Amino acid sequence: MPQLAKGDSLANIYSRTITYSGDSFAPLVFRISGTSTYQVTDNNPLKPVFQEADLYDGRPISRSVSVIGLDGNNTYQDKTYTNTSASSLLYNELIWGPIPASVREGDTWQNKITIPWELGGVGTQTVKVISIDEQHQTITLQREGHSEGPHDNDPKQLDITTLEGKKLRLQLKTGTSHWTGITTFRKGIVISDELIVTRPVLLSDKDAKFNGYHREYILLNAMPYQSL
Repeated sequence: MPQLAKGDSLANIYSRTITYSGDSFAPLVFRISGTSTYQVTDNNPLKPVFQEADLYDGRPISRSVSVIGLDGNNTYQDKTYTNTSASSLLYNELIWGPIPASVREGDTWQNKITIPWELGGVGTQTVKVISIDEQHQTITLQREGHSEGPHDNDPKQLDITTLEGKKLRLQLKTGTSHWTGITTFRKGIVISDELIVTRPVLLSDKDAKFNGYHREYILLNAMPYQSL
């Protein structure tokens, strides 16, 4: 559980890259990055409350009181939602599974992810304890999993350009996703996180068909607090 005190100030910096590629069309690459700040107003260990500010590059700053639940149920701008993010400020049991009462280096557990999320679909993830540093109160976990079906917010169509220069809008069909990554927590707070997912894709319409490859990754790190 996170160890927070009222008035604590936290911040993180993150980026996400999405690529679709294939032998017969020009690669599609999408990137987004930003920073977020959090000031603790209620240190409830299961549902801490923050004054949050988010700045995605190229967009206006968003500010709100936010509740981040360890069970994946969050509130932002007075709206309750399911936290399907691949990474965030705190441990998310929806993605990682319940925290075992006691863990040692080398221990593993499995979690069934029951809804589509940012970097995967409905599937199973194995979590392994890579290292524990009791002096600095950190734990590093490796996660790896597979899923079938769409990810959260998958596009239905993609606009591609063939190697001959022809522009097409095609339906997207996805194959089995495989992801792996490493995350370090300190007192329940994410210090560093990286996760990458890959899967085959099929782009098609009634007249064309292209086999392709989807690669997507996220990076998130804690950073010194700077007011937004």
